[in-house]
Amino acid sequence: MMNDIYKNNIGDAIKNADDIYIAGHVNPDGDAVGSVLAFGLYLKKVGKKPHILLEDIPERFGFFHGSELWYKGKLDELSPKLFFAVDCGDKQRLGKAAEVFDRAEVTYCIDHHKTNTGFADNNIINAQASSASEIIYEILSGMGFKAENDIDIAENIYGGIVFDTGGFKHNCTSRRCHEIAGMLVQGGVDTTGIHSKLLYEHTLSQARLFGIALSKIKHKDNVSYTSLTAEEISGCGCTAADCDGIVDFLLNLDVSECAVLVTERGNNISKASVRSKGFPIADIVVGLGGGGHALAAGVSCEGSAEEISEKIVDLIADGLKKWKK
Repeated sequence: MMNDIYKNNIGDAIKNADDIYIAGHVNPDGDAVGSVLAFGLYLKKVGKKPHILLEDIPERFGFFHGSELWYKGKLDELSPKLFFAVDCGDKQRLGKAAEVFDRAEVTYCIDHHKTNTGFADNNIINAQASSASEIIYEILSGMGFKAENDIDIAENIYGGIVFDTGGFKHNCTSRRCHEIAGMLVQGGVDTTGIHSKLLYEHTLSQARLFGIALSKIKHKDNVSYTSLTAEEISGCGCTAADCDGIVDFLLNLDVSECAVLVTERGNNISKASVRSKGFPIADIVVGLGGGGHALAAGVSCEGSAEEISEKIVDLIADGLKKWKK
């Protein structure tokens, strides 16, 4: 039985539009890329003209199907009839696409972040879902999608789920998530290839960056943390997207209850990625203007990586002590 959350009028909205614009969050991860492209490919199949707005897509996600749908024109020329924001907790996270969102006649947000602000005209938010890709599966299934008939869409959805669940190991991995994955596997997705691309393959440059981050590990009151300057990242021939996996490694240390990775993003802005084994760190991150999930969240702040890491670690360590009392 379909969850009431997924009872919506998306089908009617799609029928009444021709050119449809879809965007995900800035610095897109595997779930953002997979969910947006899966939705775009479905729209193409039903005779629509999907245009996907994503900024700075990492090369490691090049295996996802549907790259021909990337919009390459000027954003200031767009005033769409229908706009979908996918895997995005607030309008600012759309980056440059936010200006297009503001000019759209009808807007939808499809998301799984607990901290979502409900910023669209129509909001389909399920904080219990493992990923935006899981929600896209539910929506498309309600409109007739079957994995065995659309393997490219199925592999994009499966890849997004694999990424956001860390290979089905994070606490967001529900029974329903496994059921959906099973149906996608039955449909014929390349499970081995997708897992390898998303979870195990690394470039030599990424390995060097990982080494720098690990050489700088600090530990305070059950919080393990490290930071990377913009120079360290670029010096390895990497970008911020190549830092995936570092904070999870820190969390998996036997002395860690929480973990923090702070990376400099330019213009005196640093991004903190925080993880926890049990303490609800999202509350702290939201207080700083960020968002995410109870045990996995992030925030961008003004200041150097070292400054921001010390500030956030102090807040988390203090909150962790109070939480354990």
